[in-house]
Amino acid sequence: MTAEGAYAYGGVGRDPAAKGHVPPDPAVLLGAVREDIRQTLRTGWIDPVLEAAAASPAFLTAAWSAVRPNVGKSFLLLSRAVRTEAGDSARATLSPPDLRRRLHSDLSEEEFRRAEESVRAAHLAMAKVQIVSHILYRAVRRERLAGTGREEPPVRRGVPDWQRWMSFQPAPEESRNVLDHAVALHGLPGPPTPLRLLARWPPALIAVWDELGQVWGAEAWRGGTIRLRRTILAGLRTLPHPVELQWTALLARGFTETDRAGLAEVLASHDASMASQTLAAAFIWLAFGAPEVGVEA
Repeated sequence: MTAEGAYAYGGVGRDPAAKGHVPPDPAVLLGAVREDIRQTLRTGWIDPVLEAAAASPAFLTAAWSAVRPNVGKSFLLLSRAVRTEAGDSARATLSPPDLRRRLHSDLSEEEFRRAEESVRAAHLAMAKVQIVSHILYRAVRRERLAGTGREEPPVRRGVPDWQRWMSFQPAPEESRNVLDHAVALHGLPGPPTPLRLLARWPPALIAVWDELGQVWGAEAWRGGTIRLRRTILAGLRTLPHPVELQWTALLARGFTETDRAGLAEVLASHDASMASQTLAAAFIWLAFGAPEVGVEA
């Protein structure tokens, strides 16, 4: 589905010069798109890769209009396959420790519960975000995803109640040191989401990084990320709707070829980091005792 489809926002894809057409306020439109992303992916936060795409509101609005209809049964099956692959790889080759006893002594009961919920949410979300990130990267490169053409029933949307309190908060000094080290050590475009969600509890973040930092980037780690990327590439063929943007309309809205090339470079960096973030989320989830994620939401 293109930007002119049923999920277009505020006339994206129309001719801005068309008679009687009043362009929507970009800030209001972008806010609506951000909120719809949260509700559709069912996360309490907006991932940095999507914030990076939001630097070009016309692109994100059009691209999300094309991606959104694909968030259905096949998308959820693919995200589950990615999540399962990440968990199996981490368990089999990375030997995650059980940090629960240590963290119960470092955190209050309420703090541990909130940290555990954040870990669970990251494990659920990162597979979805990795899929969307790769589609956005392909879209900005002018690549077309064909779609199967099969219609799928709607799936549940809305941020689960247990995630509503989650957001990225300013990190305490101890946590900032860990986040900065992770970025510098692995050349990431920004602090990994699974670590950022734990940053408000420095003892939890430090305990996780003490273990995670030893395996991130090792040979077994690289093997796990390769398998995750292959799972995504194979699974994209199962999504029902085509993703192909209306580049003439985007140009008319001010998204130039220079803008496209610059955003493609930014999204390439984020996309390259996504498999590692998904694997990190699985490693941390296992280190917290693999808390029940429930029925895919």
